[in-house]
Amino acid sequence: MAKQIPTQLQKFVPQHWEIITQANGDLNSDGLMDTVVIIQPKNYKILNRKLLVLINKGNILQQMLVKKIPEWTYRDDENCIADALDEDSVKINKNLLDITLHGMNNCSNWYGDSWVYRFKLSNEQFRLIGFEYWFAYKTDGKATRHSGNFLTQKLKTTVYNEFDDQVKPKITWKKLSPISPNTLEKIQFKDDQNFLKQMIK
Repeated sequence: MAKQIPTQLQKFVPQHWEIITQANGDLNSDGLMDTVVIIQPKNYKILNRKLLVLINKGNILQQMLVKKIPEWTYRDDENCIADALDEDSVKINKNLLDITLHGMNNCSNWYGDSWVYRFKLSNEQFRLIGFEYWFAYKTDGKATRHSGNFLTQKLKTTVYNEFDDQVKPKITWKKLSPISPNTLEKIQFKDDQNFLKQMIK
């Protein structure tokens, strides 16, 4: 999963660390390519992951933000928990930053889930403007997807079947409640549904 460290990123990645996921794109609408990476020590016994946001200033990358990624994201072989991160865990599209975290028990056949947190840079802070939460039962394919948009304050919930396209999806809408904190700097990534519960009243 580790990536080769490009020359322009070497000064941001400590010695004996590696990049596990990277995205390039324009975060501040200035037409220049910014970079977001998640790094970790090469020694897998050291649980220490960090998210780095690097902004392009005059074609020179400058570090804007460093955020610790929680230890629960690591693979846990003893409890059959898969790694919550993969090569697509950070993406930049249309000036927005998506951070995706997965939850999967490889020894169980009953569920899997994933979170997508969507941030937009505004007034020097990355504010949470939306999210996706997906939950599925691996036995029968029953799945639920919550799509939240804090700009419109709407929450779309779709219940469908991952395995059967003939099952007609059921879609409902609710008003989305704001959350606090709502910035990338302060928000806590957790492997439970408390984040969702505080918004679905």
